Amino acid sequence: MRLVRNIILFLVATLVGLAIFMPKLSLYYYLENKLAQNGIVIYDEKAESSISNFKLSHAKVSFQGADIAEIGNLKVTPFIVYNRIDAKNIELIGVAKQFADIEIDTLKAIHSVLKPYIVKLNLKGNFGLAEGYINLKQRVVHIDIVNEEDISKIKKFLKKSEKGWYYESKF
Repeated sequence: MRLVRNIILFLVATLVGLAIFMPKLSLYYYLENKLAQNGIVIYDEKAESSISNFKLSHAKVSFQGADIAEIGNLKVTPFIVYNRIDAKNIELIGVAKQFADIEIDTLKAIHSVLKPYIVKLNLKGNFGLAEGYINLKQRVVHIDIVNEEDISKIKKFLKKSEKGWYYESKF
């Protein structure tokens, strides 16, 4: 029994140590390079790291050379078994704004090793409240509008079901 307790204690201490001493900005720059290989570039950002997370401020995002979004604040908390992204003040710009003039006040994305192919999403914007998921295995994004406000700007992208409006797309 004592051996099992020591093994569990060692595993927990190892995970906490990894989470604390993980080079978070290096993780961000690695992700930024991977995104750039797919035509997504993050630029003009101010990056800073702390003991438990890293933050980006005033980041701009472009896809294949076209500016598509500005992100006011982005906080990434990588805890290996539970990862969380909190973003605030996301605004579509350029070509993307012509398609859908939306602003996202808050976006929360959560990934857990218990469901490794699912990323849960919670959004609040000028369209109302929404929640959904990204299925990485099936390559599907599904977002349900939970409490709609003004969806006229994005209605052409939404589908109607008996539960309400939703967005679904494959990538």
